Amino acid sequence: MKQIIIGLALAALVGCVPGEATIKISAENVRRVLKGEVVEVPVHGEVKMEVTIEEWKKELKCPVCRRQGWDLTNAVDEVDQRACAATTVLTLLLADGSCVTGGVKVVGTNVVYWANVDTKFLFGTEDAMLAASNKVNHCNGFLVLNDKGEFDLELGKCKDLKSQKFERICDVLGGVAKGCKCCDVYGDLPSVMVVGAYDLISVVLEGDGQGGFCVETGEKRLAAEEIGKELRCVVHSKDSGNSKLKLKRE
Repeated sequence: MKQIIIGLALAALVGCVPGEATIKISAENVRRVLKGEVVEVPVHGEVKMEVTIEEWKKELKCPVCRRQGWDLTNAVDEVDQRACAATTVLTLLLADGSCVTGGVKVVGTNVVYWANVDTKFLFGTEDAMLAASNKVNHCNGFLVLNDKGEFDLELGKCKDLKSQKFERICDVLGGVAKGCKCCDVYGDLPSVMVVGAYDLISVVLEGDGQGGFCVETGEKRLAAEEIGKELRCVVHSKDSGNSKLKLKRE
């Protein structure tokens, strides 16, 4: 059985990014994909990582912050400015209306790293993706529905499908990270775009009452016209693992 490929401009293991990703797919786009088209779908990611203040002080690698002997507030503000700058750079490199924001803040007794991503991925069958290789080369990520109609997180590798655009962005940010003695935020930042690596991943199907396909989640089967406004399916969670999601023509 062919493995489904989930939006990976670079290979990653599920659960590496501490946060939640939501993929929205309209009923119209499901029908188009089932007919062999490639479409764009909105993707939203929210990353959040917390460490205790004491742990953060011990792990603080920035030589500038250490030399300055800054207190907690000044050190966090400095790192926050770099994180904001890095997300601005990534947004500019994406150059397609995508937006990445992020920073560092103190919440109670913890230091919190956060980032929000709003972008679009390509979605289609593997054959359709291969036929649209130029689009794939210039995309931010992609979702592939296999020949059984399965959309799950049994991550496979397809050497023929990759985004050259995202590879170039990773190279640019990696080069900046190597030249920066202060922090490695530039090198770490591209991981927020790897939706298949988030701890929690949901697919939201937005119905329009026009039918044309059915949805299967585990033992549950639902006709498209029964979806209503939307149907949320958690396809991966850190606690319960992966869940099958199938999209088939009626």
